[in-house]
Amino acid sequence: MYRIRQFLQALAAQVQPEERALVEKILTPSQSALFYSMPLHDRRHALDVLYTLRRQGYQALPLLRAALLHDVGKAGHLHLWHRVAVVLLERFAPRMLQWLADDRPGSWGYPFFIHLNHPRLGAQQAEKVGCDKLTVELIRRHHEPVSAVGDSGRDRLLAALQAADGQV
Repeated sequence: MYRIRQFLQALAAQVQPEERALVEKILTPSQSALFYSMPLHDRRHALDVLYTLRRQGYQALPLLRAALLHDVGKAGHLHLWHRVAVVLLERFAPRMLQWLADDRPGSWGYPFFIHLNHPRLGAQQAEKVGCDKLTVELIRRHHEPVSAVGDSGRDRLLAALQAADGQV
C-alpha cells in the first residue's frame, strides 16, 4: 500500500510558489539549480522530507539542505518504469538488481546503476555546488545503515534523514 500511495503521489506532485521561496531560503542559487534539475516528483518528495524534519524540530542547515538534495543523484536517469522495476526487484529479486546494473552511460542497465549509486553521485554533485562537508556526508550516507545512534551528532542527523525519507 505504501508503494501504491507513493506512486499516486508522484503522479499528482506539485510544488507551490511559497515552497520555491522556502527552497531559495535554504539553498544557495547553485544548490537551488541542482534541486530544480530533479523531476517534479523527486522535488515534491524532497520537500516532504524537509517538512517531516522541521515538524520534528530539526533546524540544522546541513540536514535541511541534505533533505532537499538527497536524491539528486537520480536526476535525469530514472524514469517511471525504472522506478517501478527497481521497487519490484528490491522486493522480489535484489541480487538481480545488482546484476542488471551497468555503469556504462547509455546502456539499458545504467538506470539501475544510478539507483544503486545515487547517494555517492548526488554527494559529488552537492560538493560541486558548494555544499558543506556535513551536507555532502549526509547525502552520501543516506542509504547506509546506522547501526547504533550514539553520541555522534552526525549519526543522529543521518538517522533523522533516513527516518524522514522512509516516511514520505
